[in-house]
Amino acid sequence: MTLNLLLASSRKWPCQKRRARRFPLLWRGAGVAFLLALPIWSKAADPPMSYLVDLREPATHLIRVTWSVPDARPSTEIQFPTWNATYQIRDFVRHVEALRATCDGKPAKLWREDLNTWRDAPHRCSSLELDYSVYTNDEGPFGAVLGESHAFLNFAMVLFYLPEERDRACQIKLLLPEGWKLASVLGEPDASGAFRAANYDALVDAPAEAGTFQEYDFAQGLGGTGGKKAYYRLIVHADGAVYSSARLLASVEQITAAETALMNDLPFDHYTFIFHFTDRGRGGGGMEHAYGTAITVGAANLQSRWDGFESVVAHEFFHAWNVKRIRPAGLEPVDYVHGNDTRDLWFSEGVTSTYGLYATLRAGLIDRQGFYQRLGNEIRELQGRPAHLTQSLETSGREAWLEKYPDYWRPERSVSYYNKGELVGILLDLALRRAAGSGGSLDAVMRHVNTEFAQRHRFFTQADLVHTIREVAPEFTEVDRFFDDYLTGTRELDYDTYLGYAGLRLISSTMEEAALGFRASRAESGEVTVESVDADSNAAKAGLQTGDVLVAMNGQAFNYTPQARGLKARI
Repeated sequence: MTLNLLLASSRKWPCQKRRARRFPLLWRGAGVAFLLALPIWSKAADPPMSYLVDLREPATHLIRVTWSVPDARPSTEIQFPTWNATYQIRDFVRHVEALRATCDGKPAKLWREDLNTWRDAPHRCSSLELDYSVYTNDEGPFGAVLGESHAFLNFAMVLFYLPEERDRACQIKLLLPEGWKLASVLGEPDASGAFRAANYDALVDAPAEAGTFQEYDFAQGLGGTGGKKAYYRLIVHADGAVYSSARLLASVEQITAAETALMNDLPFDHYTFIFHFTDRGRGGGGMEHAYGTAITVGAANLQSRWDGFESVVAHEFFHAWNVKRIRPAGLEPVDYVHGNDTRDLWFSEGVTSTYGLYATLRAGLIDRQGFYQRLGNEIRELQGRPAHLTQSLETSGREAWLEKYPDYWRPERSVSYYNKGELVGILLDLALRRAAGSGGSLDAVMRHVNTEFAQRHRFFTQADLVHTIREVAPEFTEVDRFFDDYLTGTRELDYDTYLGYAGLRLISSTMEEAALGFRASRAESGEVTVESVDADSNAAKAGLQTGDVLVAMNGQAFNYTPQARGLKARI
């Protein structure tokens, strides 16, 4: 089905250090009672743990790690994450090998409690040291790779942590192959070459790139103006011939200026973009971090669809507020083993997509007609998935953990919380503007939750969002029904009413599209393998069989499964 939009008129957290726990002890003697406070630990804060990460054998894809934990408690528990940020249980521990431990320089036995957890000896170690290797050959912003051309490290895929002491400070030092350089979202290293983080959570939210990358930077004030400035760094792993550095800088600067002006906020003094422009790996997308983002775009796609690249940048940069600082209570504290409640992804991801679209328009990167075209494409995507009548937007987010299974993406099974969340964000914005005039908008809601929650280090709930909307636009009396219909329910989005508020009209028409006739999945190696073939399809008549590995279609190599070509890369 093809849908078109016609314009009917021209109407316009801070880190908390561990404190010594004190228990009162009553001492009686000579008729006098003394109340003493005795600490369980003698120090107000445990000394930092350190990681030494050796990248000097890139041909093996093996990263060698030495992890030192001073003043380790008896039976210290160590753990390896199963997931980080992409809402998929990925069992990173499968890449760990040759784990060994020493306690005060002597070999120590580790007792394995479950797939991801070990304990050491039941006595204190003044120095617990663990050595192990991690196999890393997973390109893209959601992975970790060490190869002959570069290394990209999401540290939750590389580093153990102490589940009972996640607030302990960390430092990390990386050993590089000859001729390589290093960039970290953590910023600059200290005099010893080590990077420091307040705790494990901060460390694994700060990826690093190593290799012979290109580097650019600029300083920019709030909204591009004077006053307080932030320093932006662009790290690019790519053949310099596939992109224009001047165009890259211009696009990024326009997006950062537009979004900081929108939020009237500059919540960082440094921010790092890590870009991979390469056709190696498992497709593109982006991953947000509090002080940076990592974005992968295929070199061929980059040259033909620069506007698509700008959309990903706009989406990821808006995450500096929405989800990294404007954060749902359900995502805290991060559970690296079991996952977290993701019912709020319609807002954290979907509304971020709303602002990815808004920002490219406000930055002057697309015109009004381009905006309408993209909006029409989003509507077509949603309406083309029968599951929009059976799976609610909230449920789509809660089932994000199932996205790693290819059959979950069947149009009859699921909708995307990115796609529908973006549309619901736009319709909510139109409803607020209609009800409250110039005083109410989705922009005002975002600024309000930023000041009331993010800047006060508070996490929000669904009830908090509803309360905020009522504060910003008390005239919008139908907020409960709107959420019941479009968030927790499966009612058809009322495009005619809400788009009509902006003088727009939706016109639909139908067209026939080719059916692939098969389903495929992508392995960790990047191979696309046929999972099933429709019996009466042209694919079956052509001899396609379950288990076949697909190399190319229409002369183009696969960067992702063919049924995903109609879906946006995960951002």
